[in-house]
Amino acid sequence: MAAITVKRERTGDIITFDTVAEVGSAAEFINYINQAWGEGVLLKPSSTSAFTARTPEPFPHGIYTFLPKSDTQNDAAWRLEVTELLKALRNQPSKAMVPQDFSRVGSTQANRVLASLEIVETVGNEIDPIVVNEPAPASREFDFSEYVNENAGTLDLLKHHQVELIKFGVKFGRGAFTMYDLHVHPNPFPIVHDGQEYHGGLDGGVAPHGLSIASAANQLRVAYEHKQSSAQKQRYREHHGDMAQGQKTAGPLTFSGSGKGQSVIATLGAYAYNAWPLLLDLTDGEVHHLIMIRDDELIYWDNLTPQQAYAKQSEVLLSCATLVNRKLKMTSIPDDLQQPLKKLRALQAVKERV
Repeated sequence: MAAITVKRERTGDIITFDTVAEVGSAAEFINYINQAWGEGVLLKPSSTSAFTARTPEPFPHGIYTFLPKSDTQNDAAWRLEVTELLKALRNQPSKAMVPQDFSRVGSTQANRVLASLEIVETVGNEIDPIVVNEPAPASREFDFSEYVNENAGTLDLLKHHQVELIKFGVKFGRGAFTMYDLHVHPNPFPIVHDGQEYHGGLDGGVAPHGLSIASAANQLRVAYEHKQSSAQKQRYREHHGDMAQGQKTAGPLTFSGSGKGQSVIATLGAYAYNAWPLLLDLTDGEVHHLIMIRDDELIYWDNLTPQQAYAKQSEVLLSCATLVNRKLKMTSIPDDLQQPLKKLRALQAVKERV
């Protein structure tokens, strides 16, 4: 059960309050509210419609409105008061929810967003395994444990990606691609889903040569999200004499938790604005997890070796000569590739510019 913050406001009989976590069960949540404040009507965040115990959707973090029913009110008076409240709310600007950063999205929340968008998760290693045929160039790992945090090592890791892609025949420079550092580019992919706004971007990516950072963010072909594993963070502390007492067992980067949540939401955000259905690589430089959306499927390949990851990325980059076109438009690519982009355009927090 999600807790309710102690701080709440009462305007007349109306109580507004905030949740500090998601709640999965509508019936359980409404029962909790009824026990705290009695019988009443609970309104959705940034909305003028009411939740019921049959509401199938989860309760996201956000501002709720609750109108308790007075013990002296009969049902007719109560229904009239609720009706008047809904009318009043429809005539007022709704309270904006606090934007949530991509990095704060967990895997459970990301899964719910995908489900509500009717996008199915598919295991790429099962339906389309990445097999690297010999002879193929060997790929090196990147030691992210040398850096105090992800931001400090991102530029060097982007250079490493470029070196590895060149081995597979990808060209960089005039008339080809550039590896762009995007980690300091603020909020290129603001999206809104079910009243919740999400802000964030990506650490870097491959786009046609000659673009500004802002334009490159909308012309990505391959994108990167860098995340140090707990093992790498522990190695950094060991090497710098800062061992934490009672350190939990450290391990590699997995496609789960906040790493999965952030990368899935970032993929949805990028598809909402990009001209091409990009391939995203969530990596710590040693393990790679790839994500792409085709039709109504989010396909992920987890726990890949560097060789498998760069082979797949180069396959995407070399799949079509027009990918080096810096003015590529969504409407000029094949219809089947347009489908997920068109669907996710609806998530844009600003009106789409054609």
